[in-house]
Amino acid sequence: MMFPKTSISLNLFDNLNTIDRYIDDCPDIVKKTIMLKEMKKGCFIFIKDFVNNDLLQRDFIKPLMAMDYSILCSKEIIDYLPSSNLSLGDDINTVVKAIMDGKTVFLVEGASFAVICNMIEIKDRAISEPIGEKNVRSPHDGFIESLDTNITLLRRNIKNHNLKIKTIVLGTITNQSISIVYIKGIANPELINTLYNKITSIDTDGVLSSGSVQQFITDSKYSIFPQYLSTQRVDKTLAALLEGRIVILLDGTPHALIAPVSFFSFLQSPDDYSSNWISSTLIRLVRILGLIITLILPGLYIAITSFHYYLVPLNLLVQLGQSRSKVAFPPIVEAILMELTIQMLKEAAIRLPTYIGSTIGVVGGIIIGQAAVEAGIVSNLFIIIIGITTIASFIIPSYEFGLGTLVLRIGILFMSSLFGIIGLIVCLVVLLMHLLSLESLGQPYFMPILPFKLSDLKDSFIRLPVQFMKRRPHMPNPIDKKRGNKDE
Repeated sequence: MMFPKTSISLNLFDNLNTIDRYIDDCPDIVKKTIMLKEMKKGCFIFIKDFVNNDLLQRDFIKPLMAMDYSILCSKEIIDYLPSSNLSLGDDINTVVKAIMDGKTVFLVEGASFAVICNMIEIKDRAISEPIGEKNVRSPHDGFIESLDTNITLLRRNIKNHNLKIKTIVLGTITNQSISIVYIKGIANPELINTLYNKITSIDTDGVLSSGSVQQFITDSKYSIFPQYLSTQRVDKTLAALLEGRIVILLDGTPHALIAPVSFFSFLQSPDDYSSNWISSTLIRLVRILGLIITLILPGLYIAITSFHYYLVPLNLLVQLGQSRSKVAFPPIVEAILMELTIQMLKEAAIRLPTYIGSTIGVVGGIIIGQAAVEAGIVSNLFIIIIGITTIASFIIPSYEFGLGTLVLRIGILFMSSLFGIIGLIVCLVVLLMHLLSLESLGQPYFMPILPFKLSDLKDSFIRLPVQFMKRRPHMPNPIDKKRGNKDE
């Protein structure tokens, strides 16, 4: 709760009493009253363990203690201090916000302002490669929970003054900082303004993750497909910025959001650009094949075994009949039971410690699978099908996109059990229609297929040599469409 705006008084104790109304029952906030020259009193206020005590003592407290009282009461005081992270506050609300941000505030008797010093030092975890986005030949640094550190990682790689950052404060209670990062002269200003307006319109107590921000600013809120690409990788974010895309960074979360993105953005990996273009194209085609398999293979099995068994060659049909003869349940029940089991095993492997989670695959894949076959719950053939489907789902680089395919796969299962191949085809047609109607920050989601952009096909489901990528993709609608300064 914020009190009405109150100017800083010349009386130190009046100011401290007003500040106490904000920070009562906050034992972690230190208020240190000191005696200055001419027997005047001052007070330092800061949060314990938020500041670098050595720097604070050397560059802030010690110089202030040595100053004449006339300088302490002058707004020119910041010119006499060695620290560069200084500002002045004229009202109590500004002072309290600075304290809650982790800054150190200095108040002195007879001064109608406060000196605010930013010497925040919070212990962050080390920069390391994201666990869920492993790559072979790409850099191995990833974002962490500190917004300042994440911006520094981008600055370290883009040493250009055109790298711009717009910061917004979100959450009426949490007061978190969120930054919109883009490259001026490449990113489209209209898209930047659109995204800025979407974020500033968020009205909530607080956002705890970038995923929460994504749900607030997503256009098609009922779509299972993500319209913002979430990543912890610095190299992936840098590549997006160079293409003219916009990046969202939230303080307290290691995930960046990238927009606008297309359907094919979720099937690409940084390693695609570090390897030979032929092998990279092959890997991308394997990912697309994996996506197709994980979507339709279980539904196709149900459609064939329930309605269209005459489509199966006779030799295979005999084996299929022998396998199915021992199963006590219809194919849809068999599929749902196995799908449920696989998802429980995946969740257990994620939540359990690593040394325990590694045994889940052995227990689930061998013991439970074999026991289910012998008990007549599932057939041998469907164990193979669900195994291939699960492996294919792991190929998709984006975790969030993979969750969307899970929902689609279950929907296709039910439609195939009711209408056979016709139900499967209807699902795929509706899916295609949905993809064609989606947008990411106002840009077509299924570009470059529709609207068709021939030049962008070179970096979609295939990847041509980098020598052919002289122009940026149309998807982010960049201002500067050419890469580099040379004419084509």
